[in-house]
Amino acid sequence: MSLTLLTPPMAEPVSLSEARARLRVSDASQDDAINHWIQTARARVERDTGRALLAQTWLERRDVWWGEGRLSAFGTRFRVLKPPLIALEAVTIYGADDTPSEIDPAAFFVDTLSDPGRLVLRPGQSWPLPGRPAAGIGIRFRCGYGEAPEDVPAPLREAILQLTVHLAETHGASSVPPGVAELVAPFRPVSL
Repeated sequence: MSLTLLTPPMAEPVSLSEARARLRVSDASQDDAINHWIQTARARVERDTGRALLAQTWLERRDVWWGEGRLSAFGTRFRVLKPPLIALEAVTIYGADDTPSEIDPAAFFVDTLSDPGRLVLRPGQSWPLPGRPAAGIGIRFRCGYGEAPEDVPAPLREAILQLTVHLAETHGASSVPPGVAELVAPFRPVSL
C-alpha cells in the first residue's frame, strides 16, 4: 500500500499575516522563514492527526482489498485513509496486462459522513480482484475540511500557530510544546 499526494492544498490553514502577528514581526524580512515554519507546522499537525486539513487529492495504491483492518462488515465496507473524506474521484482496477478499468460507482455508496470515510458495497456487489499482483487497485480521493482556512477546526489552526511560534523560537526544534499536543489530541485516530 502506498499513498501519493496528487494535488496539494491551495493555501495554508494559517496566513502569513496571522503568523506575523503572533510572532510580533512587522516587516517582510522574515517572510520566507515564516512561510516555511507554517508549512512545517501544518505538515506536523497533519501527520500527528492522520488528517488532511485543507482540500487535497491523494492516490492510494493497493495490492489487495483486505489487510490493515480496512475491510469491515464481512468485506462490504472499505475505510478510506486521510479523513475527512470530501469525495471519491475514482476506483481503478488493473488487469494482468496492466489495463486500467474503473469500478462502476453504482456498485458502491461513498460515505463521507463517517470518520474515516468509507466505500460501502451495494447489495449483490463484490470488490473486483485486480489482475496484477502489485498496485492493482488505485483509489483516488479528495479529503480535507474544505477549501478555505476557516473550514479547518479552530483548535487545529491554533496548534499550527503555536507550533509556528515554537519553530521560530527554537530555530526548528522538532519537539512539540504541551499546548500543541493538547489541541491536537481530540483529532488523533483512535485505535481499539
